[in-house]
Amino acid sequence: MTDRFALPEHTLWMPCHTDIGPYCGGTWRGIMENLDYIQGMNFDAIWISPVTAQLPQYTEDGRSYAGYWQQDLYSLNPEFGTLDDFHNLIKAVHGRGMLFMLDIVTNHMAYNSMQGSGGPAINYTIMNPFNDQKYYHQECSIDYSGNNLTSLEVCWLGSRFVPLPDLRTEDDDVRNMFGDWSEQMVANYSIDGLRIDAGINVEPDFFTGFVKRAGVFATTEVYHSNDSIACQWQETAGSILNYPQYWPITSAFQSNGDFGDLTTVIESERQNCQDTTILGTFSENQDVPRFANHTSDLALAKNVATYVLMADGIPIIYQGQEQHFSGGTNPFTNREPLWETGFNVFAPLYQHISALNTLRQHAITLDTNYTTAQSSVLHQDKSTLIMAKGGAGKQIISVFTKAGQGASSGTWDLDVSSLNYPTSTSQLTEVLTCTNYTISPSHTVSFPMTGGEPRILYPAALLAGSSLCGEGGKMFNDKVTNQTVTATTFTTTVGSAPTVMVASVTVPIGEAEQTGGAASATASSSAVRRLGGTSPSSSGWTGPAGTFAVLVMCGMGMSLLVR
Repeated sequence: MTDRFALPEHTLWMPCHTDIGPYCGGTWRGIMENLDYIQGMNFDAIWISPVTAQLPQYTEDGRSYAGYWQQDLYSLNPEFGTLDDFHNLIKAVHGRGMLFMLDIVTNHMAYNSMQGSGGPAINYTIMNPFNDQKYYHQECSIDYSGNNLTSLEVCWLGSRFVPLPDLRTEDDDVRNMFGDWSEQMVANYSIDGLRIDAGINVEPDFFTGFVKRAGVFATTEVYHSNDSIACQWQETAGSILNYPQYWPITSAFQSNGDFGDLTTVIESERQNCQDTTILGTFSENQDVPRFANHTSDLALAKNVATYVLMADGIPIIYQGQEQHFSGGTNPFTNREPLWETGFNVFAPLYQHISALNTLRQHAITLDTNYTTAQSSVLHQDKSTLIMAKGGAGKQIISVFTKAGQGASSGTWDLDVSSLNYPTSTSQLTEVLTCTNYTISPSHTVSFPMTGGEPRILYPAALLAGSSLCGEGGKMFNDKVTNQTVTATTFTTTVGSAPTVMVASVTVPIGEAEQTGGAASATASSSAVRRLGGTSPSSSGWTGPAGTFAVLVMCGMGMSLLVR
């Protein structure tokens, strides 16, 4: 979410009262100055809030900081910066070899209704380009049950204070006007992908022509728990944000959850969706409570983040998830300003996500089918889920548990015979502790489970060049040249042993020249990727005791999803 990600350099810091919905000062320039923080987690795509000009007034519902109250498609939101700022952000993202994804709204425009009761009296002439009532459905109250798709598609979102007039997206002139706009946005700003807000409120047929004219990857928000309904939008838009899996994910990783519900949805989606490997997998966004709002257990937060990154689909992390934010939605305190954390690259979840994303990117380089291969379930019971993803002999094994951080220690004996590891693969490395475990002659591997932490196993011989567990290799996109600005020595625990590490604060050379180097540097370097200082310990078998990942920096529709 642009308004809550980063203040521009030299801005006076002020408290942000998120409960009343103000603009808090985040800008495109602030994002650009903190791209190291994002790339330090090895993300290769960002998605930001809508950029169109918004309803400008203060309202009973707050202000338009999320970007979904648009009034002029052909002007930029001045609260986020200038045209040059926007161009410079995209240039900086592309200069790092990353992709730039833009959030857009095709369902509605917005209006400030002063009366607050009765039918809204809309002055349509202030809307651009949809400046006449003929472009809109008649106002009606929306049925949020999910059982009446027609109501969802033609009735109005919003409130009596900020009604969101619903566009007649079934009409050819509206479709053509949106097509013209999308073509220009993509061409003028070099947009790589679109996240389309409130997709379930627009008839699926609209997206066939719209996405074709945009000419780039698109995913849309379909806020519905039934995958057989939600995936109708995948057939025309190409991808959807995986809400049918969102609710089972957040439930399964809580103490009263059941992994059986999650695996049931996984199998159902494979029957009802065209391709589950290009759905957007997430566990947090700006429309739903943070996972830590359900439970403060850090081990469970690590497990749910691990699932998002290692399961099928395009992994999406909502800004602040890596800092274990815990905001709710009544009011919307889940839109916390990230700068209040100081962009802490040593936060446990930041380090955790960084290591997992590094492994995922490495696996993709060795296995061209990794992202398109559907994961398999090796074991599932109420409290444990073990999955494998990747081509034969190259799989990543992910072990998830909902035991929580107070769980007692135990040992798993896992049968890996179905994975067809070659005879040369005699050991698997547990990547989060950098410990090796030997595959027995009977094709089982034994490893400990402690403190409710997840486990990630990968063939030890394939880690070369990953930069993980003492292996060499590039940890950042090789198109980025970094200049070290400062360095700090600290002690941490890696593989159960104290390890001295050096954290270098870096900034790309080109950006250092532009902004003066250290003044704009942010802490996010090779050393903070964790697991960097030691090689795996070889313990034999132990006894008891999408092709891209997206960091979301925006919000979504009704409130929008993901950030």
